[in-house]
Amino acid sequence: MMTASLSSKADQPSSTHSPLQPLSLQKGQLTPSQIVQIGKTTLETHIGSVLIVTDDNQVLYVTESLPGRLKALTETGKDGSFTTQEINFICQVLKQSRDRFPSQNWAIEFDIFTKDAISLRIRSRWLKLEGIDRPCILLIVEDRQQFIQDMVLDEVQDWGLTAREREVWLLHRDGYTYKQIAAKLYITLNTVKKHMRSIHAKRKVQAEPS
Repeated sequence: MMTASLSSKADQPSSTHSPLQPLSLQKGQLTPSQIVQIGKTTLETHIGSVLIVTDDNQVLYVTESLPGRLKALTETGKDGSFTTQEINFICQVLKQSRDRFPSQNWAIEFDIFTKDAISLRIRSRWLKLEGIDRPCILLIVEDRQQFIQDMVLDEVQDWGLTAREREVWLLHRDGYTYKQIAAKLYITLNTVKKHMRSIHAKRKVQAEPS
């Protein structure tokens, strides 16, 4: 699987693909077998909201939490439908990637930062559903901070990190530099480096086959 990570809309591609039509919570419903195929835990995640569309822009599934999570990015119609340039953009990128490299199965992660200090992470990938004759796109929209915190919590438990190492690693995962981590935690730069060496050592031990 090929993975691309995007952080802005600055390099939006030109495309002949048409954008998604306004999305509505009234559209689409998955069959029980399709839910099992995707994974019930994915659709019921408390962190992420889910959208599934076909490559010709037919909406198959929208979780009720999606409009609220995308509130800062959407334009809402009188009928309750909503549109977002970011969702359209990601679908366009996936389609272009497939057109250019049809043998690869692409996945894209897209971080969005709004003027209201809201940070979202959108994960997307191609999906083949039984009973649907067209390729589908699965998009999971998550609170970026919550996503990072949950990921770090798992790593802390797996690697046996100390409380201070957890604080350092969380900031590192969130994109802070060593100097910024030192300033944030009121510790020296050398102390940050010491903690990071310890974290990577524990990470390496955990990754080694038993």
